Amino acid sequence: MRPGRTRPRPTSCARVTRVHSAWKPRRRRGGPPTTAPPTTAPRNRVTRRSVMRSRFAAASVALALVAALAGCATIPSSGGVHAGRSQTAADALDLDLVASMPRAGADQLQILQGFIDAATDPRNNYYVARQFLAPGFADAWDAYAGATVDDATDRDYQPTGDEQMVVQATPAAALLPNGQWEPAASSAAIPLSYTFTQVEGEWRISEAPPGLLIDAFDFARVYSTHTLYFFDPGFRYAVPDVRWFAGREAVQTSIVRALLEGPADWLEPGVVSAFPEGSRLEADTVPIVAGVADVDVDAVAEDTRTVQRMEVQLELSLESVRSVQRGVRLSLNGAVQDVPESTSTPTVNPRVDSQPVAFDGERFGHLDDGVVVPIEGLSDQVAALAPTAASLGSGEDTAVVLADGVWRVDADSETAQLDPRDGLIAPALDSLGVVWSAPADAPDQVVVYGPAGDDTAEGRQVPAPWTGGRLVALQVSRDGTRVIALLADGARTRFVAAAVERDDNGIPTAVGPAVLQLAEVPGTPLDAAWLDDRTVAALSATDAGTRLTTQVLGAPSSGDAGPVDGRTLVGGNAEREVRVLTATGDLWGRSGVGWQVQATGLLFLATQQPR
Repeated sequence: MRPGRTRPRPTSCARVTRVHSAWKPRRRRGGPPTTAPPTTAPRNRVTRRSVMRSRFAAASVALALVAALAGCATIPSSGGVHAGRSQTAADALDLDLVASMPRAGADQLQILQGFIDAATDPRNNYYVARQFLAPGFADAWDAYAGATVDDATDRDYQPTGDEQMVVQATPAAALLPNGQWEPAASSAAIPLSYTFTQVEGEWRISEAPPGLLIDAFDFARVYSTHTLYFFDPGFRYAVPDVRWFAGREAVQTSIVRALLEGPADWLEPGVVSAFPEGSRLEADTVPIVAGVADVDVDAVAEDTRTVQRMEVQLELSLESVRSVQRGVRLSLNGAVQDVPESTSTPTVNPRVDSQPVAFDGERFGHLDDGVVVPIEGLSDQVAALAPTAASLGSGEDTAVVLADGVWRVDADSETAQLDPRDGLIAPALDSLGVVWSAPADAPDQVVVYGPAGDDTAEGRQVPAPWTGGRLVALQVSRDGTRVIALLADGARTRFVAAAVERDDNGIPTAVGPAVLQLAEVPGTPLDAAWLDDRTVAALSATDAGTRLTTQVLGAPSSGDAGPVDGRTLVGGNAEREVRVLTATGDLWGRSGVGWQVQATGLLFLATQQPR
């Protein structure tokens, strides 16, 4: 967007619960009012069992709130660069936590608890929190080194000397310095050491771990999601990379700095950036003047097209900053760029047909009012194979089906078997026409098949970053840059995402090697699907029925009950468009706060690719 053009601001779902910024919480969980530092340790043990129940219930509620904010923060929209997402939930809620200064005569415990509390206020470079630190350490403490997210009610403060104290914290998640969210790898407590000294007769902290220790409830109020954007290697799609940043003051600087540093490690092999490696902000700040973000980058662009792509990345990545209303002014090494309007912009959140695709035993096609409408040129060929699963290509002239192996069905050519192996899971067909196939009992034996005529049409095995267990589902994102895999591994389930690395012809050469660990999926895993460009879901069977676990990549997960006897699922264009098929052939979709039957007599649902 050129500077001076007003960008429409879509309405966030969080706006319905808007809270005026003048509201201040009167009491913090696990401690005294925020108007004064705590006077005693915030623990109140009754029995270990009751404390554990309280702890996990509180942590679950807090992380559910964080997940809700992540999901509500940005409503998916389609189209080119100007069809951006809505403002963040934090912007919509306007919440501020105001920290209290150190109190005269406070003891070590009060100073430590006051410091941890004050670190929830990021304004003015954590000014209040630094008042709890000794003069020689106040400037050295790195508040931006990430965060440990925990439950404040379960912290244990242990003096280890006259001037030392250790806080035992049970992590629920971690935030990396670049804003990436990571679920806790273990529930084991971590020790955080603090050292004290006296400054003019008052206790101050002289040594502390870098970064923040923050309660999950406070995290949900202090941090908000912002989506960075990179490109697929062909520059057809804008690929999201969700991050978390504290506060609203100068958040645009944090966003641009993270964008220039590049994508998350797990995502890096599958995407590209218009900014060359090593790019950085010239002035280490991004001022906003009259609604225009003034971004000056120390970088060189090869041509005008590269400059246009730089501007696109900035426009999309700053879409969540409500004060950026009139676009971006891009400078390279101090020279303002006169960027012409691009005639080709990447697709944001590619959409599929809103009508699901299904097979009823005789017809393969879109559902219209509960009836399968055959796809001309494909339906009869698909039905002739008596398939048990299928994926429909972007032009609706190609499908891949599972029927005694994996087959490619083309409207204008003969049906051909691609993968004859036994025990295959439902195949995937990506937006570049590549077929993905793997056996359930050999999860790392993933083979891809290029389009007809390509030298990989006979199959190429690609390295996969998972081994062992049983592969339940493998699905490719609609932009072709990522995959999700759902695996049953004994008593536990693994749900992961990984990047797809491709050659110059768009054929995958590897998956990973790094993976993004997704939500813990309870019970027996059944199926997984992409719901939009950054949201995934897994269906599982539990003793209570079925469970649908939903997650924005890079954010906490949420879960709720699924339809009784659900077996497979497919996504639409939003989280509420997910559909679940039961073992008896009933198709269920969201309706209000529950589920409603939308069709009956179906054998399977097919995944779709953007048209």
